[in-house]
Amino acid sequence: MLALALVAVLVALAFAPAVQTWVAQAMLARQPALQGSLGSLSARFGRLDVSELQLKTDGAVLTMPSLEAELPLTTALWDRKLPLRRVVAKGWTLDLRQISPPNGAAEPAGSTPVAEGGPAAPAPVEAVSAQDVARIFRGTLSRLALPCDVSLDGADLEGDVVVAAPVGSAPARVHVIIKGGGMAAGRDGDFAVDASTEVLDSELSVVTIAGHGHLMVAMKSPRTFSRVEVKGDVSAEGGLFPNGLTFFADAAAVVGAGGESYSVDLSRGSQHLATILARWPENTSQLAGTWKIDLQDSDVALFTLDRPLPRFTAAGEGQFDTDVAFTRAHVLGRLSAAMSKLGVLVPSLERIGAVTVDTSFDAAWSGRSIRVDRLSASLSGTRPAAVVQSIQPFEVDVLTGDLKPVDPAGDWMAIAVRGFPLAWLSNPADRFSLSGGDATGEFIVRTDKGGFAVRSKSPFTAAGVSVQRANKTFGPKLDLSVSLLADYGSQEWHFQAAPLMVSSGGSRLGTLDAKAPQSGGPDQPIAIAGTWNADLPALASKALVPDLSWISGRSASGDFTATVGTSLELDGKLAVVGHDEHHSLTASAHVEVDGDGRISFLAPVKIAFGPSVSNLSAEGTLIRDAAVTRLYVKLTGKEVALEHLRLIAATLAAAGGVPLAATAGPETPAKIRDRIPFWGNWAGRVAVAFDRVNAGDQVFSKIGGAFQIEHGSVRLEEGQGELAGQRFTNVKGSLSFDDAAEFPYDLKTTASLEKVDAATLFPAPVSGGDPAIEGQYSIACTLLGNGINLDDLVGRAREEFRLTSTAGIVRVLKTDVDEAMPPEVDTPVTDTLGRLGTGVGRFFGTDDSIGSAKRTVSPAAEAVIRFINDISEIGYDQITLTAIRGSDGTIRLADIAMTAGDERLTGSGQIACVKDLSLRARPLSVDLQFWGRNRIAKRLSKVGLLSTQKDDLGYTMLNQPIHLGGTLEHIDKSQWHKLLVKAAAQNPDVPKKGP
Repeated sequence: MLALALVAVLVALAFAPAVQTWVAQAMLARQPALQGSLGSLSARFGRLDVSELQLKTDGAVLTMPSLEAELPLTTALWDRKLPLRRVVAKGWTLDLRQISPPNGAAEPAGSTPVAEGGPAAPAPVEAVSAQDVARIFRGTLSRLALPCDVSLDGADLEGDVVVAAPVGSAPARVHVIIKGGGMAAGRDGDFAVDASTEVLDSELSVVTIAGHGHLMVAMKSPRTFSRVEVKGDVSAEGGLFPNGLTFFADAAAVVGAGGESYSVDLSRGSQHLATILARWPENTSQLAGTWKIDLQDSDVALFTLDRPLPRFTAAGEGQFDTDVAFTRAHVLGRLSAAMSKLGVLVPSLERIGAVTVDTSFDAAWSGRSIRVDRLSASLSGTRPAAVVQSIQPFEVDVLTGDLKPVDPAGDWMAIAVRGFPLAWLSNPADRFSLSGGDATGEFIVRTDKGGFAVRSKSPFTAAGVSVQRANKTFGPKLDLSVSLLADYGSQEWHFQAAPLMVSSGGSRLGTLDAKAPQSGGPDQPIAIAGTWNADLPALASKALVPDLSWISGRSASGDFTATVGTSLELDGKLAVVGHDEHHSLTASAHVEVDGDGRISFLAPVKIAFGPSVSNLSAEGTLIRDAAVTRLYVKLTGKEVALEHLRLIAATLAAAGGVPLAATAGPETPAKIRDRIPFWGNWAGRVAVAFDRVNAGDQVFSKIGGAFQIEHGSVRLEEGQGELAGQRFTNVKGSLSFDDAAEFPYDLKTTASLEKVDAATLFPAPVSGGDPAIEGQYSIACTLLGNGINLDDLVGRAREEFRLTSTAGIVRVLKTDVDEAMPPEVDTPVTDTLGRLGTGVGRFFGTDDSIGSAKRTVSPAAEAVIRFINDISEIGYDQITLTAIRGSDGTIRLADIAMTAGDERLTGSGQIACVKDLSLRARPLSVDLQFWGRNRIAKRLSKVGLLSTQKDDLGYTMLNQPIHLGGTLEHIDKSQWHKLLVKAAAQNPDVPKKGP
């Protein structure tokens, strides 16, 4: 009885919930791969109740508030059978956020779980290792056996599955409902599965995703399966899918005679997007099958909600096979994809437009190596662009990236560029574009010393190429040809264009030969070196680069070296040879560009035009930002020519985008109105300091000043200089731009020059004697102009010089009439001539003996001779003169006025412009009005040369103008001479003195 009582007690204890809970907890504690806790467990005949169950394994956490199951406990315990009649679990949560990545990789730093609740961005897809997949297929249906007999008549499960989302987004919570049953040996179980969640798309709109389907399970025996199939649909609505999106999926695994077969089919409507068929023959270790896809970007948008996709369609098919452990896989086939709007991936790809990529491949993966037996790919836009074709099989180490062809010494890859659109190389963000004929060429690639070597099989060519930047065209319709050589290794690479040839219409324009090696690793600087040359007449005849039309010459060449790293250093040389071999320009430059884009430069320049040589230096800094480009430069030199400075100014203007054709001179037509100033968005300061500046026959010294450049104006400040030892003062000027004005450009510059010797313009005659004018002058200089563009401004510019002198001598009216004197007469003039001595004798071209010769002349001649003596050297009180140089170079002389004691001159004239002649040697034409009073007027009245016109000061005007011609060096007085001779020859019938 005691024994029976003990048994009864033990049985009672066994059915006590506390004991059952303690036993279950002990069993959980003995599972090393499973961590769990249990609130309570109650097992009674035919029923099992569990509460507050939590299980953790590999980062997955299952929390189940309650579980109810109906099953015969004695059958489960003694017969090892689980005939589940009913299973109910609701409110459970399966948290997958902390699942360890494959191969035990560490969790990313900072990936702190985000609080639950609310819509979430889609969870990232974790990579699955080959070992993980192998574990799945090792348990295929034919090999899968349950540890005990199982059947399930009914299930009612409802809960949430929580998956991770990108950092900063709430996790995705998927609500799952599973209902069904009927799973048993010889019967097909059917379970209805419903799942739903809400996520955010790339535009932060809510997308509702729902799935509905059936899981069908057929059991061959109480412990084995003969078929598992899933059929269902997944739909999305809202956000990116306003009209809804629905997919249908059908996946099945079936055990049949001779092995197992697998199928996966994903469709959308009547279109099959992806199909995989595979078979695992019995008693083999190989899975083999076929694959086929036919889909577009909208078909996969549901799986990439957090990022936009380019437009694409992709279609392909092929075969695959693999071993049971997935340590080896082989795949082959073809794939064709048409893509557009690639800018959503990388903005610079938007310029490519629509492209098509066709590939064909045969590759095998084993361990850490991929062997490619065949690979070809073609890229095309509106027409074929490029084809890549493997020449021999090769292997790639997936960990190191090392590539090994079967024949290391043989060619590896052939690349044929059949019609590569140059527009694909444009960069709209930098306002840079290429257009013209498509590029063609062929290349061979082979492996070399752990890297690659590329060689041109045929030159890379492109015809009709035009380069544009900032809406300017540089070199339209160019023909390019280049042979490329390149070597790339893990620690060094080398690139060479050998050479790049540029031509147009069959004429060679220039060549470039450049090399760019890098050694010591990817972080080391790149050294670039090269040489170039250009045919300047060919460039000019083709008018290919309008902004360089001012350059003339026979050829240009140079070399350069550059170091490119975190900063840039460039050294280069330039040599330009003119049509005349004595005309040349040589320069060297050192340029540094720091990491912020700040450019510093130093460039010594030598310009030689025959005997005229300029040596100067440009040193400065260039700073660019989004709004303005600032230039700070200083030009210095000991001796420069004014004509050479224009070349330097043009170069600086070109760097700022100035249309240099406008500086070519007044012959350039000016038609188009500028809407912005020619200096664009440039600002800064250009300072000059020259010891000597040669301007024709004038020599300026100690020239200096600074040009302050702003958005709407250029101002000259601190201007200074000297001419013939005299210093310029008050030098200042401005060039403004106002788009609303009739002439947007307005130029005004002024300067003063004190005590200028007249000998600088009127030198003494080469044959000897005194200069035509002596004295010192003050000069007020003004440069004025306006225009609708730079051409027009240059064409309208005029220089005005106001000359003033208060003391000096004028000899421009000095002449000789002796050889035209009438026959001698006996008059008192003889004594007069004797008294005049050498002074008058010089006018007649005689010597000092004239006084003793007692020569006699007529009264008219006497009056003329006395007049000539009076005006041969006029000591003036004041002279004023305005000289205006026009755009054609002609100098107009206006407001000529000289005042002396009894003499006065007024008039006007001009000095013509003749190329290559100095100012002194250019044609002169002046018309003067002579005015006299007192004794001068009386003498002119005697010979009938006075008019009746008299001014307020009592001067009477000569009855006809005085015309002077010739040049400033040799003044032609022939008209004045003839006038006086004619006046002296009056009264020819005066009786002669007797014999």
